[in-house]
Amino acid sequence: MPAEDEEREAMFGELDAYMDAQIDDHIAHPRDDLTSFLIGAEIGGSKLSREHIRGTMILLMIAGIDTTWSAIGASLWHLARHPADRHMLASDPALMGTAVEEFLRAYAPVTMARLVAKDFDFHDHQLKEGDWLLLPFPAANRDPSVFEAPGEVQLDRAKNRHAAFGLGRHRCLGSSLARMELRVALEEWLARYPDFELADPAAVTWSGGQVRGPRALPVTIL
Repeated sequence: MPAEDEEREAMFGELDAYMDAQIDDHIAHPRDDLTSFLIGAEIGGSKLSREHIRGTMILLMIAGIDTTWSAIGASLWHLARHPADRHMLASDPALMGTAVEEFLRAYAPVTMARLVAKDFDFHDHQLKEGDWLLLPFPAANRDPSVFEAPGEVQLDRAKNRHAAFGLGRHRCLGSSLARMELRVALEEWLARYPDFELADPAAVTWSGGQVRGPRALPVTIL
């Protein structure tokens, strides 16, 4: 097994052990929180398995970390590259509400992935059973029939029904919290560092897969 895979397995093993300890503590000392709720929950008259409880706890934890810092990073990346937008937002904090929605539209960090159930041909692309397939639903945020000048970032865009958090019954449970985190992060950064730029554009690296955002973003404070 490659060293990288071994390190990943060890990290997830530590995380599983931590969550198991939390579950045991909640079984011994129930309280009014989500973990105790999951322990007491039933589906079809049966209690949730430990794996189900642990998996839900890990999903909720990761979903609120990687996605949000990716949105924050992409927003700072944009501002570092566009001084006019940076100066406009720093000088007019009232724009922050629409700016947050526009950053989410333009740089939506999350897409979905599915496993291919059986071999099939999709427009001359051969997909094999077991392959991972990304379904980039945020592409709807660039639909010219819905958004005027969809390829442009307009911080004062008023009509902005984007799909960064999904839509309808599948809307992200933490969307309001994510918005608040993004807004506060940008407000605090711009209050302290209103002028900054990329130190080395070539050094910026991005993650791949279901969550996309900068992983290395060196900036110079002006």
